[in-house]
Amino acid sequence: MFATTRWRGSATALRAVVVAIAAALMTSLTLAGASTASSAAETFTATETSTQSQTVTVQEWATVGQFVGYGTATATASATVTLSHTAEAAWEASYWATWNAWIAAVEEAKAKADAQARPIAKAQAQADAQAQADRAALGYDATGTWTATETVTAQEWVTIDQFVGYGSAEATATATATGSAHAASQAEADWWATWNAYLAASEKARADADAVARPIAKAQAQADAQAQVDRHARGYDATGTWTATETVTVDETHTIGDVVGHGSAEATATATATGTAHAASQAEADWWATWNAYVAALTDARAQADAEARPIAKERAKADAEAQVAAGIEATESWTATETVTVNETAVVGDFVGHGTATSTKTVTSTKTVTSTTHWEAYYWAVVTAQTDAIAQAKAQADAEARATALAAAQADAQAQFDAAQVPVDSPPAGGGTTPTGPDCGSPILKSDGTPWACTFVDEFRGDTLDTTKWHPITTMESAFSYGDCFLGDRNIAVSGGVLQLSTIHETEPVTCDHPAGPVTTNYTSAAVSSFGKFSQAYGRYEIRAAMPQTNGPGLQSALWMLPQNPQYGTWPGSGEIDIVEFYSQYPDRLIPALHYNSVLPWGTRTNNKCLVYKPTDFHTYVLEWTEQKLTISIDGTLCLDHTISPLAPLVGSAPFDTPFNLNLTQMLGTGDNAFPEGQGIDKATLQVDYVRVWQ
Repeated sequence: MFATTRWRGSATALRAVVVAIAAALMTSLTLAGASTASSAAETFTATETSTQSQTVTVQEWATVGQFVGYGTATATASATVTLSHTAEAAWEASYWATWNAWIAAVEEAKAKADAQARPIAKAQAQADAQAQADRAALGYDATGTWTATETVTAQEWVTIDQFVGYGSAEATATATATGSAHAASQAEADWWATWNAYLAASEKARADADAVARPIAKAQAQADAQAQVDRHARGYDATGTWTATETVTVDETHTIGDVVGHGSAEATATATATGTAHAASQAEADWWATWNAYVAALTDARAQADAEARPIAKERAKADAEAQVAAGIEATESWTATETVTVNETAVVGDFVGHGTATSTKTVTSTKTVTSTTHWEAYYWAVVTAQTDAIAQAKAQADAEARATALAAAQADAQAQFDAAQVPVDSPPAGGGTTPTGPDCGSPILKSDGTPWACTFVDEFRGDTLDTTKWHPITTMESAFSYGDCFLGDRNIAVSGGVLQLSTIHETEPVTCDHPAGPVTTNYTSAAVSSFGKFSQAYGRYEIRAAMPQTNGPGLQSALWMLPQNPQYGTWPGSGEIDIVEFYSQYPDRLIPALHYNSVLPWGTRTNNKCLVYKPTDFHTYVLEWTEQKLTISIDGTLCLDHTISPLAPLVGSAPFDTPFNLNLTQMLGTGDNAFPEGQGIDKATLQVDYVRVWQ
């Protein structure tokens, strides 16, 4: 239950307190004036009595089930309280005694009145709640009637083939319904009876209106879909017109020598075009006709603006180029280059070929003057021209000095070999045996551990024919070699002056050769030799001294390379290939080594495109050293490729470079980017090989 309290009588009591306080104050002042000297040491005690009457109204609530009853009652009570208070002043003692007695009397009177009124209010609240519960148990019945008018819009869609028709119809209907309800109160019963009648009447009116409108909407949708089908069968034609204005900016260039002038111009043009279209609907036909007109007008306007602006831009570009030429800028720069060149030479005395190597270093300073269109270009090309000239002169001077020295050394070496051959051979050893013979690779070469390599194969190419106990001439049919050329065995192969010559030749008449993929007819023949079936070896040192063919650009390829004698690890590149060096004439300043096999390492670790060689058309020495762990390739003693063998699974260890490989020397046409440009070619290009030496 809940209760509230209201009380009265406070104003009368408050006035009594004020009067009492005032009387006490006057008494205190009188006493204070009579005995001023002694008041500082005295205290006063005052006793006061207060009688108060209080009226209290209380409110209570009681709950029975879900019903809450309310009750209220009022009662009046009196109370008398006497209290004392001690203070240093008589007035103060009297004031607080009166105040405290008043407060206490008021509280006691209120409590007495509340105690009388509250039970009465509680009883009233309980009775009220019980009465509500009793009434609810009996309840009330009511009946209501409602008339509703509803308007319904029905929408329907009908599909015929791919066409969807739409129909809409509206109808209004009126319906009357009766509703009933039972509730705890008459008001509630009346309200719910009317509400139920309203809902039933509205639903009945909507259903009646929908029953009228929906068949009409369906018929409209059916007709619309059929009309679309009919229109699609006939189609629609439309014509549209569009006017477009376009502004075009064109840029042109004009070249005078190395100077490029730039010109720009802008023009605006307007064009009107007509477009036509045929479509399944009029809207589609209209849209596409307009679009086609828009595109045509746009294209015409742009073309007209371009035609107007381009001649102006060209004239401006020409004027700009002429102005740049007229205002050319001159720059003079110097460059000092120091170049070291190592050359190899051979000399022949009788049947003996001597070899000589020499190194020379020269420093040259070159000064060049260049005139260009800008300070930067003039400076840049002056520096580049001076640098190029200084390097070329330094290399040429170093080459001239070193070549003479190398040639003298080669001559002395050949003479020494010739002189040594004239010395009588010692008598055979006792017992009738013979002096052991074998390949002679010249002066001993020591390995990194200080022990000498053992010579296993050598060909110095003495005489005037190919030694077929060591080499096999290659044909296109057996090798499938052809980049548009034919390999015809010993054709284009010559031995002269201690040098093997393999040539690519432009024939005056077409030549046809057999190829596994079909006959090849060409005007170019090439040459290659292989030690396949005659010599192969795993591991060791392989040294080839060779000069690449003269070239003026792309079109030729030369190779000093090796293949497995038995490709036991599968097709290329599974069984491996060793390109000691390859020469592509599109890169005339370098030779490229490469190792082909399935490796866990990237391709960049198996080749090197930056092995620069001064004059590859001169003789240089190319060396492969092959161990169970790695392959290294050097040119004239400079390391070019250092690769640790790292096969891809399932291969392990040194595979595929753990089986014998044979030697191959090839001169042929280039392909791809290294093919001859259209309309260009050569009469003859020759790869020269001074010697091949192999150690184990």
